[in-house]
Amino acid sequence: MNKKQKIKRSQKILCAVFLAAAVICGGIGTYGVAARSSESGSEILSDMRLQAILDTAGTGAVDAYVEAARAEATAKAREEGGGMEAIREATAAAEEEARALAEEEGIGSVDLSEIDTQPLAEALNVYVAAQEAYYDEEAAAQERYIEEHADELVTESAEDLAAESEALSAEEDLAADGGDDMGADIVLEEETVDLSGFEATEEMLALQAEADTAYDGLCDEIKKIFPALTDEIMETLKTTISELVVQQGDTFETQYDRAIAQSGMNPGLQGMIMRHGKTLAASAVGLVILAVVALFYTPLVKKLGFPRLLIGLFYILLCLLAVIYNLSLPGQISNTLIRLGMNGVLVLAMLPGIQCGISLNLGLPIGIIGGLLGGLLCIEFGFSGWFGFAFAIVVGLAISAVTGCLYGMLLNRLKGSEMSVTTYVGFSIVSLMCIAWLVLPFQSSIMKWPLGNGLRTTIGLQTTYRHLLNDFLSFEVFGVTVPTGLLLFFGLCCFLVWLFMRSRTGIAMSAAGANPRFAEATGLNVDKMRIIGTMLSTMLGAVGIIVYAQSFGFIQLYQAPRTMGFVAASAILLGGATTARARISHVIIGTFLFQGVLTLGMPVANAIVPQSTISEVLRIIISQGIILYALTKSGGENRG
Repeated sequence: MNKKQKIKRSQKILCAVFLAAAVICGGIGTYGVAARSSESGSEILSDMRLQAILDTAGTGAVDAYVEAARAEATAKAREEGGGMEAIREATAAAEEEARALAEEEGIGSVDLSEIDTQPLAEALNVYVAAQEAYYDEEAAAQERYIEEHADELVTESAEDLAAESEALSAEEDLAADGGDDMGADIVLEEETVDLSGFEATEEMLALQAEADTAYDGLCDEIKKIFPALTDEIMETLKTTISELVVQQGDTFETQYDRAIAQSGMNPGLQGMIMRHGKTLAASAVGLVILAVVALFYTPLVKKLGFPRLLIGLFYILLCLLAVIYNLSLPGQISNTLIRLGMNGVLVLAMLPGIQCGISLNLGLPIGIIGGLLGGLLCIEFGFSGWFGFAFAIVVGLAISAVTGCLYGMLLNRLKGSEMSVTTYVGFSIVSLMCIAWLVLPFQSSIMKWPLGNGLRTTIGLQTTYRHLLNDFLSFEVFGVTVPTGLLLFFGLCCFLVWLFMRSRTGIAMSAAGANPRFAEATGLNVDKMRIIGTMLSTMLGAVGIIVYAQSFGFIQLYQAPRTMGFVAASAILLGGATTARARISHVIIGTFLFQGVLTLGMPVANAIVPQSTISEVLRIIISQGIILYALTKSGGENRG
C-alpha cells in the first residue's frame, strides 16, 4: 500500500468502533440464541404461551358467565310479562352487572404464580408436539403431491399443455404487458401448483386425530381452572388457541410475538435478548463488514468504484435481513445463482457492441426475436431435450446473424447517433413482431390461441427444453442449489467471447472501436469490424433469450422483450463497464449485483411490511433506479 492509500486515523477509529459494537452485539446475540434451548429460556416461552392460552380461555369463561346471566334475566323478564324493550333493558343490565361481578371475583383472570402450571404445561407440550407432527406430514404430503403433479405435466397431451400454458400466463402477462424484461423482475420460483385437488392422506388423518385427542387433554386442564367453560365453548375456542400455540413454519420469534401480543406479559431482559438474539448476531456480522470497509475504504473504492461498493453492501444488508426474517437465505442465494446464469448471456451480448464502437446495443431485441423464432420452430417441429435446445440455438444464430448484419450496416450509415438509433430500432422491431406473431403460420396447438389466429402471449416449454440447463449436474450444498449446467453454459459463452476478443479479428475489432481514425490509418476496415461486433452482439442476444426461456420455463412474446436491452445495458454498466470499454468481469459482477438485489429485495420488503404492495414499489425503485444510474453513465469515456 503506497502513501496515497495510507489508512487515515479516522478510518482506524471508525473501524475500532464498529468492531467493538460487533463484539457486543455478537456476544449478546449468541447468548440470546443459545438461551432459547436452555431450561430457563424454554420456561419463559412456556409461561408466555400458558398465560396467552389462559387469557384466551378466561375471555371465554367470562363470556359464558355473562351469557348465563343474560339468559336468566331474559327468562325473568318474560315471566313478569315484559315486552321487548323490557327484555333488552334487563339483559343489558344483567350483562353489565355480570361483567363487573366477574372482574370482582377474578373470573377469567389467572396469575400463573398462584396455580400449579405443571399439568397444564405437560398437556400443552403434548398438543404442540402432535400438531407439529401433523404439519410436518402435511408439508411432506403436499410436496409429494406437487412432484406427482409435475410428472403429470410432462406426459399431458398437447391440448392440455396449451390450456395449462394459457392459465399460467395470467401472472406472467403482467411482465409482458408492462414491458418488463420477460419476467426478469419476477422472483424466480417454480410455477405455482394448484393444490385444490390435494386430499388429506391416511397418515395426516391419523396425526390429526392424535392432535384432537391432545387438544381434549389440554381442554380438561383448562376447565379445571375455569369450571364455567363447557365443551361447546372450548370447541369454539379451538381455532384461536391452536393458532396461538403453534402454526406451520413456526419459529421462536413468531411464537414469542404471538404470545406477547395475546398475554401482554413482560418477559424481562432475558426474554428480550432471546427474541432479538438472531437480529443482534446478524447485526454483528454486518458491523464486522462495515469495519473492514471503513479500514480499506480507499482501495475498495478505487478497485470497485463507489456505486458497486454501495450496491454490494446493500446486497449484504438484504442477506442479513433475510436471515433475521427467516426467509431461507440458501433459497434466495439459489435464486440469485439461477438469475445470474439465465440473464448472464444477455448481458454478455452488450460486450461486443461496446468494444466494436456502437456503444450500448439497446437494439438487443433484434437478436432476442431471432432466439424466440428458434424456440418457436423447435416447438412447431416437436423437438425436445438437448436436440431441441441445440436446434433452437442454431436457428436463432442463423436468423440473428442475418438481421445483425443488416443492423450493423444501418448503424454504419448513422454513425454518431448509435444510442438513439439502437433504441428506436429495438422498440420498432418489437412493435413490428407484435403483428407478426398474429399472422405467422405456426400450427402447433401449444402455441396458437384456441380460437382465431395468432400465437399466445406466453408459451410453456414443458415438452421441449424447460430447465434443461438448470437441472443438468445440479447439486445442493448447505441448502444452496447450484444450477451447474446453467452456470457452465454461461461460463462457456464468456470463455468463447474471451477467446474471440483475443483473436486477430477480436483485437482488430477492439482497436477499431477504441480509435476509428487510427484504425483506418493502419489499414483496418472499421465498418467491417463494426458489423462483426454488431452481429456477434445480436447472435449472443439470440442465445441469451433461449437460455433465459429454458430457465424461466416459458417463452413470452409481444411486448415482453421491449426493455431487455436496457436491463442488460444497466447490468454491464453497473459491473464497471463504460460505453467505451467493457470486460468479462464487468458482465459477471454487474449481472450478479443487479439480479441479486432484485431477488432479495422483494421478499425482504414483504417480510418487513407484510400484506402490502411495498415489494412492487421496491422492485420498481431498484430496477428503474439502477437503470437510471446506468443511463447517467452512458456518456462513458471518450474514445481515443
